[in-house]
This record gives sequence, structure tokens and C-alpha cells, in this order.
Amino acid sequence: MFSVAVRHARTVLWALGLACSSSIFAQESSVPDLTGMSIEDLSQVRLSTASRHLEDPRKAPAVVTVITAEEISRQGWRTLADLLRSVTGFYTAYDRSYTYVGVRGFLQSGDYNARVLLLIDGHRTNDNIYDGALIGTEFPLDVNLIERVEVARGPGSSLFGTNAELAVVNVFTRQPGIQTSAETTSGADSFAGRTGEVRTSFRTARFATLISASAYRSNGAYHLFFPEFDSPDTNNGIATNLDGDRYDHAFGMIRRGQFRLEGLLGRRDKIVPNAPYATIFADPGNRTMDSVGFVDGSYSHDFSSRSQLDVRAYYDGYRFRGSYPYVGANGTGRAVQINDAAADVVGLEVVLGEKLAQHRIVGGFVVEHSFRINQRNYYVGQSPFQNDNRTLDHDAIFGEAELNPSRRFSFNVGGRVDWYNLFGTNLSPRLAAMYFPSASTSLKYIFSHAFRAPDPYDEFYVDQVDVSATNRSIKPENINSHTLLLEHAFNSRLQMAATGFANNLNDVIKEEVDAQGNTHFANEIGDTGRGAELEVIAKYPTGWMARSSYTFAKTRQKQWGTSVMNSPEHLAKFNGVAPLTSNGYIGAEFLFTGPQPNFDSQRIGSSLLVNATVSTRPFAHGLQFSASCYNLLDRHWATPTGPEVEAPATTQDGRTWRFRLTYRHNFERKSAAR
Repeated sequence: MFSVAVRHARTVLWALGLACSSSIFAQESSVPDLTGMSIEDLSQVRLSTASRHLEDPRKAPAVVTVITAEEISRQGWRTLADLLRSVTGFYTAYDRSYTYVGVRGFLQSGDYNARVLLLIDGHRTNDNIYDGALIGTEFPLDVNLIERVEVARGPGSSLFGTNAELAVVNVFTRQPGIQTSAETTSGADSFAGRTGEVRTSFRTARFATLISASAYRSNGAYHLFFPEFDSPDTNNGIATNLDGDRYDHAFGMIRRGQFRLEGLLGRRDKIVPNAPYATIFADPGNRTMDSVGFVDGSYSHDFSSRSQLDVRAYYDGYRFRGSYPYVGANGTGRAVQINDAAADVVGLEVVLGEKLAQHRIVGGFVVEHSFRINQRNYYVGQSPFQNDNRTLDHDAIFGEAELNPSRRFSFNVGGRVDWYNLFGTNLSPRLAAMYFPSASTSLKYIFSHAFRAPDPYDEFYVDQVDVSATNRSIKPENINSHTLLLEHAFNSRLQMAATGFANNLNDVIKEEVDAQGNTHFANEIGDTGRGAELEVIAKYPTGWMARSSYTFAKTRQKQWGTSVMNSPEHLAKFNGVAPLTSNGYIGAEFLFTGPQPNFDSQRIGSSLLVNATVSTRPFAHGLQFSASCYNLLDRHWATPTGPEVEAPATTQDGRTWRFRLTYRHNFERKSAAR
């Protein structure tokens, strides 16, 4: 019944979207500038990720961390992964191909971050083949374009659907400036890395526009040693000049009133030096290439001060090409396997918010059609042994009510129903009860049920051993999460948050290895996680700021009672910024990750990273400079790998550096004649 109702609604919703998109005469909304705000000021900034509408952070039914452009610049973060690694409860792993993120003790090898939903300006970027959230150099947006990032820890499927099991990360981009300006950035880093960025922002009487483009090239580490391949037949385990990384980005935005048209294109090409999937070691043909793009048109209309409509229509495209060289038949020669994947998606999202007295209701639809989901595997010069082509449909309806019976109590009740033509429907409820004993203190209890739908890679990928094998029996996995959160502001400069959480994952989709050494995906019974977090934030008007946290998480497999792979029990972090002069700052971060088991239950040791950045404000002539040193103490550290890699852990880079120089010029423009 649900699918029939939503299908009948498709035509109405598309018509509504087109009608709204043509009416773009409302007053332009602004994105708040968070730079230099005190904690008291920041507490007044409205968040949108937790409830899909602007709200008081004290009433957000989630644990939310906000990272601003100021902190990104002062800490010298190069990628979104660097930023997320600083967030309470988050940690990362890197296998010389992709960067993976873990949250509160859960990081599943081989899932390409499918349990974390990644948004850019509210637009879903997890692709429709692997459900991947790209966060390393493969992230398709320049970090320099980020205005702020809202990280909502805990499930978010009640409003966002699949992938929002462990967290929702919403990246907000810069908006076109008031003045016409041009900006260029050049940089250099270790391993002959070099980058160039150009962007311009301009306004006319009718439009505001931002355009940006960038390119990055790096040779990667010149000399990498892999002891698992320490044999004369495999170059004594040495990979030379086989860690190259390059990407190109383009981004554009046009605004007129409440209408915004936004487009993005990112492409990353990575040489993989550690011979995954039993490929030939030290072969430059080992590489992965990802291309991500979208066009998003959105419109907001205020019917009144209490009623608002948001409409978003979008197209997403994703392309993957993997090259994997193997020893040829009979142990001689060389055969290169190519994995091709392509996804093209169109969709429409409509959200209506209504304020009723002191209460608020939000509801909406999502209608999405993947008109191309292709996976193809073949050896160069041969016919494909897999050539899977299909279309997919996904519809959803969701709603949430914020009930405020008094100044001291607030309740949030919501849920979402998703329908997929592959496996049917899924319900994701959320309930939050909040108590405010004073203006500076809040106590929240949050229950959430979320899910991750099996993606086409999980279900339909096959190898050359058995081309008839598919995993159509895979079910959606789900999580039940309980969170207790205490927030308190000691004064306008110092605040803290203490969190306890209990997570129960069921039917977890995991990568397994069969007797022949081939990997595939299947449902396992599940995992449990319990833990606590403590975060303290300080911010002073003089420019001093600090954010520190500690996370304890104990995750276990239900069937065996053993620790879950890639799950450190202890995470401790400190991020601080101190003014050096009136125009200079030093930023430092200390990141401790406790020991953790890999997929084969081998213990991977703990790590302590120290990073430091010296940066300046823009000088009067428009120049801005930063210099960063990463792994300042040159510590040896490694992160666990999945079964597709021979090594139990991937050794990370030692001490590295980066320099950046930015020049910005504002053009004075005469006022337009009336």
C-alpha cells in the first residue's frame, strides 16, 4: 500500500518541485558566520542536521559537534578524514587506497563507510552502488570551501534513511560573498605534493555566484616496505614510486533569493602499492579511480513565519574503475582485471515544516529512481564474466514532531518508512525526551532505530570462480541505540557534554572469506557496543580555544563474545589554538588511539599523533599563509586492514609537512543605478 501511494504521489511531487523552483523571489537566506563567536554566541546558532530544520542546539535530538572554517584553517586539516578524526568518538584507518571512519567502536572493513551518511549542503553523497562515503583525498570537495561541518553522532535513519546508522555528517559549503572577489591558493607538501586552487565569488543585481576549481598531484611515499612480500620474487617487499595520488575538483553555486543551484564534480586516481586481492606486488597497474558528481536545485518558501516548504531536485552520477593485475594462466604472463561500476540517480525531496504554538512538526517525501546501476568485471582482451545492469527504485515518507509542553520539558517523536523494490519496506523510529533544569543545563534520553540497506555491490557482485553466485538472501541490517546525554555550560567560555550509549546491531552485513580465499558479503548475527564519552570545549574572545574528549567503547560480537574488528576501547583527543600575535595562530592536536584487533583478531598497537600548524589571518594586501607538520614526533603507527590486504595492518606515514599560500582580492563595485 505504501509503495502504491508513493508512486501515485510521484507526478504530484515533481510538478510541485517544478512550480516551486520557478518562484524565486523570496528574500535570500544567509548562512551564519561562526568565526570568532563565543560559546554563548554559538549556542544561539541554529542547527539543521539533527531534525532537518533550524533548531536550538539544546533541543537537538542527537549528540552534535560543530566544526567551523576557523578551526579547519587553524588546525591545517587536509581532508575531511583529518577533521573527523578530531571529533569525539571518531577514528580512521587508511589502507593506501581509501580512508575509512569508525564511530564508537564500529569500523567494518570492506564497507566503504556505508554506516555513516555523508551530506554536502544536505545533499546525500553516498553512492548507489557501494554506499560509500568518501572522506580522504577521494572526498570530492575542497576542504578550503567548507564553512562548517555538523556531526550528529548516533543513528539518524528516522529522517535520512539508509546509511545513517552510526552518524550523519553534514558539510556546509561557503556562500557567495557580499563583495566580488577572486582567490587563489598554492601549496606544497611531502612526497612532491603540489596543489593549486582558484575560486571567484561575484554578485549582480539578481544573482550571487561562487565558482571554484582545484587540482592536486602527489608522488606519494617514494619507498614503502611490506614485510609480507619480503622475497626476491617480489622485489624484497619494496614498492618504489607506487603510492601516487591525484585529484581534480570543480564546484559552483548560483543563488537568487531562496533558490539555489549547486553542482560538484570530483575525480581521484590512486596507485595502490600493497597488492590487494592477491594481485601482483609492485605493479603500477594496481589503481582505483573514483568520479563523483551531482547537480542539486533547491528552493525554500516561507508561507508564513510559522510554515516553510523546502524542495530539492537532484541528479547524482558515480563512476568507479579498478585495475587489478594478476599472474596469467599457468603462472606466466600478466592478466589485468578491470572492475567498472556506474550509477546515475534522479530524485526529488519535499520537506514541509509547521510551527503550531510552541510545537513544531516536520514531514516530507523522497522519490528516487536509479536509472543506471551497472557492475562489470572482465579481463583486458576478454569478454566480461560479470555484466550486471539494472534499475532501482526507492521511495520514503518521514515525519517528526517536537513537543514543548513547558519550558523545562521537550519531546521529539519521529519516524521514517523507506520502500525499496529489492526487499520491501523498513521502519525507522526515533524518540527523545529532554529536561532543562536551568538555562545552562540539559539532560536528554534518545532512542533510535536505524538501518543499512544492502547495496548492489553486496547483493550482485560476483567473481570469476562462480558467476552464478549472488547474495540475494542478504537482509537489511539494523541498529537499536540508547543514548543518555548531559550538557552543561559553566559560563560563556566553557562547556561540557557527558554521554553514555548502548548500541545493538543486528544482521550485520560483513565481508567474509570462503575456503578458496574469495571474499563475499553475508548477514551475521550482530554486535553490541557500550560506552561513554566526555567532551570539554573552551573558547575565549582573545582567540584561545580548546576542545578535548575521551571515549570508552566496548564492542563485542554476539555469537562469540570476542572484540569486534577495528575497535579501540580508548580514544583521547585534544585540539587547541593559541594566538601568537595579532595576526598569527598556532594550532596543535594530540590524538591517542588505543590498541585494537584486526579482522583476523591480531592485536594492532596503540598510536599517539601530534600535529601542529602555524597560520595567519589575511593581511591587508590579501595574503594568508599556513605551515603544518603532521606526526610531529615521527612515531611509527599503523591502522588495521581488511581481508583483501595481505598485511594485518597498514603502516602510516611518518613525519610530513605542508605549506599553503592564499591570495584574496576584493573588487570594489559601484552601486547599481536605480
